[in-house]
Amino acid sequence: MVKVNPNIQTIDLKSDAIIHVGLVCQEAELDEQWSYVHDKSNQRWLWYAVDHATNTVLAYVFGKRKDEVFKELKTLLKPFGINKFYTDDWGAYERHYDGPHKLDR
Repeated sequence: MVKVNPNIQTIDLKSDAIIHVGLVCQEAELDEQWSYVHDKSNQRWLWYAVDHATNTVLAYVFGKRKDEVFKELKTLLKPFGINKFYTDDWGAYERHYDGPHKLDR
C-alpha cells in the first residue's frame, strides 16, 4: 500500500498504535485509468481517490482492473471516514461499498 497524504500515520501492528488522520475529507472521487507495459495485452491500471473539494490525492494503487485491486484502495481510504463517493459505472465500486457509503454517477 502507498501512503500519499503525509498527514496520515500508518498503524504499527506490533505496538497497536492508533491511526491518526490529519486531513478530514467528506467526499472523494474514485476513478481508474490504464496504460500498458510493452504491449496492450499487458495492461496496468492506476486506481486513485481524490478529495472532491480540493483535488488532493488521497490514495492510489497500481494493478489490474480487478476487484481485489480496488479493495486495496478501499483499505487505504478507510481511515478518512469518507461518507460520499463519486464514481463511474465500473462494477467494483458498487460490489464493494455498502452501508453508509453512497455512490453517485
